[in-house]
Amino acid sequence: MALPKLEAVRYTTELPISKKTADYRPFLVKEQKVLLSALEGEESSTIQNSMFDLIKTCVYNENELKLDYLPMTDIEWLFIQIRIKSAGETADLQLGCDCHEEARTPVTVDLRNCTVQEGTADTTIALTDTVGVNLSFPNLLSIQTAGDDINTNEMFNMIASCIESIYDGDEVHTRDDFDKKEVLEFMESLNTEQFGQIQKFFEDMPRLVNNISYECSECGKQIERELQGISDFFE
Repeated sequence: MALPKLEAVRYTTELPISKKTADYRPFLVKEQKVLLSALEGEESSTIQNSMFDLIKTCVYNENELKLDYLPMTDIEWLFIQIRIKSAGETADLQLGCDCHEEARTPVTVDLRNCTVQEGTADTTIALTDTVGVNLSFPNLLSIQTAGDDINTNEMFNMIASCIESIYDGDEVHTRDDFDKKEVLEFMESLNTEQFGQIQKFFEDMPRLVNNISYECSECGKQIERELQGISDFFE
């Protein structure tokens, strides 16, 4: 006699950047085990890839959304919503203090308080009077090439993947007009001020944040902290 199979509850959420609607279900125990194993290993790339795989498994309209190309803030928002419906509205973290390196305080964070902090990034950046670039926000494809300790080559590759077009006066070169080597050579030809303008775009992007306060269990100091991105919510 076959054992019963339970139907998963279906949920929807509007993604904050793209404004698309995602249909998703909570993750299953077998999927949670994979994620927990990755968290125990503490390898940032393994954790990241496990989270991405879990999202793709739990989203019904993956092809319609084109998950690989969604801004990372949308992906982070979606993961938090899946996590809330799957394992509860709070996450138990161990957070530090500057009193000493090994200080850790258990803190329960309400994931429902996550919000998207509006960014000031302008997707069009004028590098000279006539030359500039049009950028897109990082997505799964660009982020998966870089870990937490991103090196210079990985950073350049990530930025290059976010350049949608380069204009020179009235002439516009789109991604179909140049390859990776050419866009990297273009970036290397910039002066430090021009490259700094591009870096600032990534610093000023919209971000998933949760502002919390807690008292250090070691020294009693009251700490105000802004959690940012998926990794901060699961320390």
